[in-house]
Amino acid sequence: MDMQKNIRVNREHKDSLFRFIFSDKKALLSLYNAVNDSDYTDKESLEIYTMEDFVYMGMKNDVSFLIDWNLNLFEHQSTYNPNMPLRGFMYMASSFKKYVELNRLDLYSSKLIRIPVPRYFVFYNGKRPMEDEVLLRLTDQMEGADAAEKSCTEFTAHMVNINEGHSPKMMERCPMLYEYSIFVGEIRKNTEAGMMLVDAIDTAVDECIKRRVLADILRSNRAEVTDMLLKEYDEAFHIASEKEISFEEGRQMERANTEKERQRAEAEKNRAEKEKNKAQEEKKRADKEKQRADEMDIKVRILMSRLRGETVEEIAKNLGVDTDQVQKVLENI
Repeated sequence: MDMQKNIRVNREHKDSLFRFIFSDKKALLSLYNAVNDSDYTDKESLEIYTMEDFVYMGMKNDVSFLIDWNLNLFEHQSTYNPNMPLRGFMYMASSFKKYVELNRLDLYSSKLIRIPVPRYFVFYNGKRPMEDEVLLRLTDQMEGADAAEKSCTEFTAHMVNINEGHSPKMMERCPMLYEYSIFVGEIRKNTEAGMMLVDAIDTAVDECIKRRVLADILRSNRAEVTDMLLKEYDEAFHIASEKEISFEEGRQMERANTEKERQRAEAEKNRAEKEKNKAQEEKKRADKEKQRADEMDIKVRILMSRLRGETVEEIAKNLGVDTDQVQKVLENI
């Protein structure tokens, strides 16, 4: 394929293979036409807006470009990421800032500034099963059931599954994308068969050259493509490892917090038990004091009634006590 012969590695940057392939304007225009079902032919109509300083984990964002008043951001992802709308929103804001600065636009002008339409596509070739096309919206990340109604903005990531066998119409319109999906599929097939990564890549390169899949690129840039892919997979492994470390640290912290909570609950239980026992002891003392006070009151009233000349039976009747109790009190006196 002619466009493959014009693609060469830029050794000053650490590119992904996707970015490397579609940094060529002719290949990129073909991908744009496939995405938009359009038929542009002049590759010079593309104005590249990729931010060289917008970097994550050492990897630059893939491709950003302007054509026919559409400001496009094309990203490649080998893992499913539901946070792509937020990432794309931030990147697109930087692209618009660059657009304003390059065109010397006055944001405070009383004249309405015309701006291009932002469009964000994520080309996915990870292992997680996914439909050919999925829309991820920024408002889906926002808290609140009515976020879509309340939010002053919306941003959509249009995720396209480019694994082999998916998105056939787009693959047909962009042969480079189709061949890229076959090549990545070959690498995955080899690794799943138990090959070491470097061997899986090397075998996939040989197979694809034989099948005329990205043949010119792979033949002319074999070492660079292998190095590029090894770094891509290393980045993905590193991110996964960092997530696993964070997850394990989170689990350890959760266990520590759970133990602290258990100890706190146990201490609270013991304190409550002590308070309960103390309250019970206080009640017992109070009951005994009341009982002694009641007994003394009855004795005093029995004595006063006797001094008034009342009989034992009269005292018992008037005070509501047994005659034996009255007799016993009087005998002790």
